[in-house]
Amino acid sequence: MSLSIGIVGLPNAGKSTLFNALIKNHQAKVENYPFTTIEPNVGIVEVPDEHLFCLGRLLGQGVSLIPAGVKFIDIAGLVKNAHQGEGLGNQFLAHIREVDAIIHIFRAFSNPDVVGELSPKDDIETINIELELADIKKPTIYVANISEGDIGKKIDYGIKETIIPVCAKMEMELAELSGEEQKEYLKSSGLTEPALNRVIVASYKLLGLITMYTLKPNQIQAWPVKNGATALVAAGQIHTDFAENFITAEVIEWQKLIEAGGWTEAKEKGLIRHEGRDYLIRDGDVVYVRTGKT
Repeated sequence: MSLSIGIVGLPNAGKSTLFNALIKNHQAKVENYPFTTIEPNVGIVEVPDEHLFCLGRLLGQGVSLIPAGVKFIDIAGLVKNAHQGEGLGNQFLAHIREVDAIIHIFRAFSNPDVVGELSPKDDIETINIELELADIKKPTIYVANISEGDIGKKIDYGIKETIIPVCAKMEMELAELSGEEQKEYLKSSGLTEPALNRVIVASYKLLGLITMYTLKPNQIQAWPVKNGATALVAAGQIHTDFAENFITAEVIEWQKLIEAGGWTEAKEKGLIRHEGRDYLIRDGDVVYVRTGKT
């Protein structure tokens, strides 16, 4: 699945910090200068998936879990009149045209080292106007890059769209901790999960993706599938030969598989369905593709 989501915003809004937190390393440069990012940075981010872990527990220890992924692209900051080429605007707008959806991040924290007054609504409008003048319309998620002191607060940013508040700096630092250290930090902060999980899951849904699972003796894989994809299309995502030699898809919902106690048990109970090539894959389907080749 080659769908991608671009991170856009004004210079110093926190795009690269958010990107680094998402991919859990320091691939992108993070400096307080406009146009630190010239060429887009690209990273594949794992989608949080409790269903995958539930299936993993069903098969026992030693099972490899492969989560679905989302491609994020860190695009350089836009400035006013970018549509006229200001600040390499034409180049950066071209990158935005190539993505399937947008995370629009804006600065909602005060910092004397960052140039410009704090005005989230104006910053949002600046980017939206540039995109409109460049005739770019993409599904969009709004992310407020807040200070650590504003975590948990309800703040009105003057727009009607849903906003996900994230302290990108804290999330980047959190991403560097071990799993246990993360849990301890979140607990001490009164949080149940990293805010980035909401961003990732929202991005996944924004791209119109659902999750299909495949099982092997020692591996469970989650596959991102476009909502509305047929069994034939989904089979082709697993392997092109599967689409070319498709016979049938054996399908069961993940919850029913767990309740049955495993694939063999589900078959014995008659819970495995045989679906044709035009079957529409549902979110959470566990699928085994039967082909004409052995």
